[in-house]
Amino acid sequence: MTISQGEQSRQVELNPKGTLIGRSPRCDVTIDSKDVSRRHAKLFQDPFDRWLVEDLGSSNGTFINGQRITMHSVLPGEVTLVGPAALSISCPAEQRIEAEAAVESSNMVIEDFETEIFYKTQEPVQPSASPYPEQLDAITTRLAELTTLAALYPEVCRFLARAPKTMAAVLRLPQKTKPIPRTPEVLACHFGVSPDDTARQGAGALYPSALAFRISHRVLDAVRSTGHAVMAKSIYSSDTEITITAVDEHSPRAVICAALGEATQAVDLLYLDIPIDERAKESPEEMFAFVRIVAQEIASARKNLTPIHVQSERSALDRELWLAQQIQARLTPAAPAQLRGAEVAVEYKPVIWVDGDYCDVWSIEDGRLAFAVGHIFDKGLTAAMALSTLRTLLRTTMSFSSELSDVVRHVNTHLTASQPQRLSGTLLLGLFEPSTGTVTYVNAGHPEPLIAHGPQGVQTLGKSAEAVLGRGELELPMNTETLPLGAALVAFSQGVVNARSPREEHFGVKRLTHLLKTSATRSAGQLTGSILQAVNDFQDSVGQQHDISVVVLTRSR
Repeated sequence: MTISQGEQSRQVELNPKGTLIGRSPRCDVTIDSKDVSRRHAKLFQDPFDRWLVEDLGSSNGTFINGQRITMHSVLPGEVTLVGPAALSISCPAEQRIEAEAAVESSNMVIEDFETEIFYKTQEPVQPSASPYPEQLDAITTRLAELTTLAALYPEVCRFLARAPKTMAAVLRLPQKTKPIPRTPEVLACHFGVSPDDTARQGAGALYPSALAFRISHRVLDAVRSTGHAVMAKSIYSSDTEITITAVDEHSPRAVICAALGEATQAVDLLYLDIPIDERAKESPEEMFAFVRIVAQEIASARKNLTPIHVQSERSALDRELWLAQQIQARLTPAAPAQLRGAEVAVEYKPVIWVDGDYCDVWSIEDGRLAFAVGHIFDKGLTAAMALSTLRTLLRTTMSFSSELSDVVRHVNTHLTASQPQRLSGTLLLGLFEPSTGTVTYVNAGHPEPLIAHGPQGVQTLGKSAEAVLGRGELELPMNTETLPLGAALVAFSQGVVNARSPREEHFGVKRLTHLLKTSATRSAGQLTGSILQAVNDFQDSVGQQHDISVVVLTRSR
């Protein structure tokens, strides 16, 4: 991240788990200005690798695009204002390009056969020095027209393998600290087809797909270990022909291989297998220079397309997550008002990418209070749609049946059948009778609720079943407990106990139990507020990573 303040700027490395920004010297990033609060904001990454900035209740606010924000996802290059300082997160230097679907089953094998490397250089070449100016102009024009990273490698391979008996591929190898695999990861590949090949195999057939194409281990190792481009040729002996690949067994071949930019986690290589014709025999360095220039142009195009690709992906993702947030907002429950003999409080603090928490409280016809807390093991729009379905199923089923085991079995069957992909989740479902304090419940894999008795301590409500939603038929035992006068039942999601501190500790059940022991005389609303505040203080500079749900039921006189 770049921090600019006046004429000065500095670079700061961000911690994806949380970077605290403020005036205090205890912050990870200190901005010395009276316009900046002691703990002003924090930056962290979500599970989708987006950077989020959260304002921590600062006096003067945090601004993006002229708008004061509470929490916002930040695009690379987008400016965040904290007092007099402008913060900008750098665009990633490179973006991983996935393999083209058509070449996932490409039959290539890396072999350690003999080849003679007769050109190897690290000197850059200028496009003006290209021996094939028309071809270079055509390929650079096409590269400039591309709008997606996914099209880059396939387009280059198609262009370079237009001539008959040629093969162009982009291969991905691991870092040089790891061995070269026998079967390479092929990102893109194209074979030049001659008229004779087309007539023999049929129009549109690839040349010749049934063969195993041999890739020179020596060539790949030379390029990966040094970063230098390499040109190699076939080696012949008096009694055996050894060719670079099986593209053409009866003509001399040449291979040119060059790295496509600098390697980080992996290295992408352009690998060309071409026939050595009369022109190439006379001046092979011309073809070598041309391919090296093309490799430079590909690396440049990749850098130019990365911001476009990132922004396009982010726009689509932001839209999907916005829809998920709208669905989730409509599911946020309101505690029933004017309950006789009971008090209810609900706190639901979702993360902005929707993490799959579900909680609900509602009255049924016989006067009892139904409550549910659960979690779907997914994120984003998929989780939001599943939560919406779960809420509808529960409320509808509870309207004609209060046998909780039957309700959960029915809901599990229909939830599983209605989802386009297999989902699973946990669910605590209960009924509370305020006049008697009777709590009837079933628990499918959810964290056990706690009952706070004031000075008498805290106890666990039953034991969670190992079975969860979405994994076969559910047969859950129905349990009954009595909530004494003045006691509080506290149901919560995994996001409470799994909240993480900067020292990688979890909030845990023990901290929650201690909090309830010292806060048992408070109202339901005060209890939920205390829990959320304690979790927030515990997380400190670490951003909230999970939805947090808390439902508190207290029995009053």
